[in-house]
Amino acid sequence: MEALIKLLQGISYPTLFFAGLGIRLIVGMRQFNRRGLGGLQHFSNYFIGLITLSIEWILKWVAFFVMLWGVWGLLFK
Repeated sequence: MEALIKLLQGISYPTLFFAGLGIRLIVGMRQFNRRGLGGLQHFSNYFIGLITLSIEWILKWVAFFVMLWGVWGLLFK
């Protein structure tokens, strides 16, 4: 965990912001491409859908905090 924190601290703030933006874009594209004609997401199995949505939810929050960290660093450091 410490190695990951040191790696993230070494990355510039604009790079952090755009990395978070990229994660959000990729997750959003995956969600969009899963939608059918009625606008609902389609999964082959309930548990696969549950796991997929949980992972995407976590990734969205991680991306949000990485973007927030990048903006915070740009504005206040």
